[in-house]
Amino acid sequence: MLLSNLSRIPTMNSSVPRPITAPLFLALLLTAACTADEQAQAGAGVQAPAQPTLEAATSLGVRNARMPAPALVTAGQITEEQFDGLVAAGFENFISLRLADEDGAGWEEGHAPSEGVSFTRLPVTGGAGLTRETAEELAWLLDSAEGGTVLYCGSSNRVGALMALKAFWVDGAEPQEALDLGLAAGMTRLEPTVRGMLGLSEN
Repeated sequence: MLLSNLSRIPTMNSSVPRPITAPLFLALLLTAACTADEQAQAGAGVQAPAQPTLEAATSLGVRNARMPAPALVTAGQITEEQFDGLVAAGFENFISLRLADEDGAGWEEGHAPSEGVSFTRLPVTGGAGLTRETAEELAWLLDSAEGGTVLYCGSSNRVGALMALKAFWVDGAEPQEALDLGLAAGMTRLEPTVRGMLGLSEN
């Protein structure tokens, strides 16, 4: 059908049909094929990549999941199943502030490579581990991360504390602003310690 329709084309100077040349026929055939392919793709729809969201974490039952900054979820310890679900939801970076021998931890180093994502262990041992050096290292990890990040510890208490000090020491936030960020990221028992480090009075 296409051959019969394209075998003759009119010209401006003559009413006599002239045979189509092979190169022109090939060009028209390719154009028709490309257009049909584009229309098929548009009809089927191209699935957008998963976007890291707080809802994705909470739907997986991640403990104390919060999102104090875009594409950053702070939380308590995650399980292997939650890890895989978060990867599927678009998270590409995982940072744990726990020691590898803490209960429920230590499996991530062997699991993350099989999922094709980044994992870093940055241990924080209570208040003594809340140092400027650790805050600066966390800042570097977050700044260099591409895609969604999950930052967690046992309950998100250490996470919130370190986030507050990072905001104060590295990002130049005011003490109260830094404290508010830490609370939003899950800080609880370490609040008095962090208040003192920020130069804030007790409540």
